[in-house]
Amino acid sequence: DLKEPLRGIHNYASFLLADYQDKLDEDAVTKLNTLMELTKRMENLINALLHFSRLSRTDLNRNNLNLNNLVNNVIDLLKISQSNFQIDLQIPENMPIIQGDRVLTEEIFVNLISNAIKYNEQPEKRIVIGCTMEKPDWALIEHPCFHQNIPVFYVKDNGIGIREKHLDTIFRLFKRLHAQNKYGGGTGAGLTIVKKIVEGHGGQIWVESKYQEGTTFYFTLSAPNEQ
Repeated sequence: DLKEPLRGIHNYASFLLADYQDKLDEDAVTKLNTLMELTKRMENLINALLHFSRLSRTDLNRNNLNLNNLVNNVIDLLKISQSNFQIDLQIPENMPIIQGDRVLTEEIFVNLISNAIKYNEQPEKRIVIGCTMEKPDWALIEHPCFHQNIPVFYVKDNGIGIREKHLDTIFRLFKRLHAQNKYGGGTGAGLTIVKKIVEGHGGQIWVESKYQEGTTFYFTLSAPNEQ
């Protein structure tokens, strides 16, 4: 168990704080607290790595998925977990019924919508979730998927955006573009996991972004010959 030594270090530091805090100076207490935070972060990274590894061995449980119901369920869950869910959220009523793994497809939307909320400093946050069979007017890239007669899903926001130099790296495992203590932290594994799930369904994912203006993630959940 990779996590067992970390638990031991975390617990030992916790015991030291509990038993000797009144005998330690402020610097020592700070260092022990930092040690506990680092072990917790390492455990989160290991959990993310194990989850990513399991995806390679997971068989898809494909069923008919009503995307409107699925996305609305995800939104309801996020409203519970977000303390201040003040967002202009736009979801069309004509999202398609597709074949896919419900649990994994929900994970795609949870990750993308959570990121759209997290990386947004606008006083009026806006997220548009939808599906198209052709290139939208706002799309910057003439992606081949727009011409393959398959549903292309998107999550579009008006958040902080991504600098162009980072667009090719954001799907790398544990890749973070910001300091650990900014924008609620995280492991940097979410988008890697999303990409793995999308490709496991036979689809593709790509991103467009304008720095300080917003980001759009596009993805498909099937190959053209599956339609």
